[in-house]
Amino acid sequence: MGFEKDGPDRRFKLWMALVGLFLFVALAVLFTRPLAFHTGTRTVKDISDPPFQAWTLAWDARAVLHDPLDLFNANIFYPNKDTLAYSDHQITNGVLAMPILWATHNPIQAHNLLLIFSFFLCSLGAYLLAVHLTGSRTGGLVAGIAYAYAPYKLAHVMHLNLLTAAFLPLTLLFLHRYCEKRRATDAFLAALFFTIQTLSTWHYGIMLSIAILIFLAVRLVYARREFTVKWLGILALAFLCALVVIYPFARPYFRLQKETDFKRSLQTVEQYQADLKDFLIAPSTNLFWGKISAPLRRNAEIPSKRAGEAERSLFPGLVALLLGIGGAIHLFRKGKGEERFSAWFYVILAVVSCVLCFGGSLYVFDKKLNMPTPYRLLFYVYPGFKGMRVPTRFAIMIALSLSVLSAFGIKALFAWLSAREGRKIAIIAVSLVMALLLLDVMSTSIPLEKIPGRAGSPAVYRWLADRKGAAPTVELPILPLPEGVKPLLRQESIRTYYSTLHWKKILNGYSGFMPGSFSRASELYRSFPSREAIDYFKSLGIRYLILHGGEINQASLTGMLDWLKQQRDVKPVERFGDDFVFELKRGR
Repeated sequence: MGFEKDGPDRRFKLWMALVGLFLFVALAVLFTRPLAFHTGTRTVKDISDPPFQAWTLAWDARAVLHDPLDLFNANIFYPNKDTLAYSDHQITNGVLAMPILWATHNPIQAHNLLLIFSFFLCSLGAYLLAVHLTGSRTGGLVAGIAYAYAPYKLAHVMHLNLLTAAFLPLTLLFLHRYCEKRRATDAFLAALFFTIQTLSTWHYGIMLSIAILIFLAVRLVYARREFTVKWLGILALAFLCALVVIYPFARPYFRLQKETDFKRSLQTVEQYQADLKDFLIAPSTNLFWGKISAPLRRNAEIPSKRAGEAERSLFPGLVALLLGIGGAIHLFRKGKGEERFSAWFYVILAVVSCVLCFGGSLYVFDKKLNMPTPYRLLFYVYPGFKGMRVPTRFAIMIALSLSVLSAFGIKALFAWLSAREGRKIAIIAVSLVMALLLLDVMSTSIPLEKIPGRAGSPAVYRWLADRKGAAPTVELPILPLPEGVKPLLRQESIRTYYSTLHWKKILNGYSGFMPGSFSRASELYRSFPSREAIDYFKSLGIRYLILHGGEINQASLTGMLDWLKQQRDVKPVERFGDDFVFELKRGR
């Protein structure tokens, strides 16, 4: 079928596999252009996330090597505990980044190379799943492209944790294999990939668990006789082992939810849930659909209620949508056995995921309808749902479902054209469809920004690296909340990244959650300099105060410096250009 050659020609199969791998590598470089040529010095231009994600990788790698039992007590937001748990810990990516970090000592380079690799790996994962289900390498190529470069994923190119989605299809692949061959190895491999995926981002782990439950429910209806005590026992044991591995990484999040206000409310979720029209909005970077959907995107910008562009770009792509619908119709009409099961499962998964994207309230073209939604029930009864902030991320499951159904669609199209017009015409037509798929999802080049390496980093951080012990430090200014949110996030993301140069404890930080200590420091900076601020820093155990003069207007800076020099418990220590270092002494 397709471009495949009949018969057991191993050399031909190997050649096709190598061509497929080369294509996936080339596409990963193409869709992330020009990042591959600047991995060590630049990264995706974004308000805050890429530097923070680079810090996360570096912290994970360092903790795994030096003190794995203290993984979650990261150096940010001192003196709070479990600060890595304020966002995804990303231990999967941290482990993958370790060889790069050891070789380059450059967190930005590790982040960038993993970002490119994630697209390749997603293509490969979807390819393997689709080839297994369809028996078509052409279908596998279509699935690999449709899944890896779905508009939803390209809209989140700044979020490495969300790009790490290759283990979703791999988990489902081995679930299918376990149902078909009943081998315990496949059950444990499915559990292994579920674990790896969950440890990259909790969002996808929770979503994958729902997909597995849907899979088993559909399987129970479709093939009830398979559900023997032995079959269920092996599957349960495999996933119990997965939960045993996952639990230590989840425990700090449970502690935070119990001890702090680190919880998502339905009101918070509402800012990040879908409006029906979001499924018509493509990312602005999409070469074709970005401009066409621009009017809807502009009308969707209601800052007080709705999330930004990345969370509102849910258009699945026209070619993948049409191929997926065609594949589903074909399977429902002519599919048999496992094909018919796949049709039911992936259609139901896509529909359920679409419904869950709407979150706790249904919005239709900016109008809120007072209708109950399944998300509200899951929010209160399903483990982990209260920790999720963004319902629209269920779009990854829509992309996966469409990619698999698209593989069936392209297979059916080729068979139909071959029977009517001959193999050559079928090959030309399928090649054209694949070209249209690439054009459908193609994006503009990624805007990059320069991130200084160790040599170009501020000297004050290299000085701080030489201090003994934890050397708790606060960096000022801390822009006031809430009016300074965007510049504050950028400011603190860069400071968090620079902390990889010294790994000292800092009151500052960036993450998905800001603790009360940081909010209090931001509030006190409004009236800085003041005794109240100095006393507060000292009460937290802060030893050094770094004043970044380049971020403060000259008149205010002069007043701050004069005031600080007059305090008996504040000692000037060093100056590095516009950066001033003070030591806070005990007592007064």
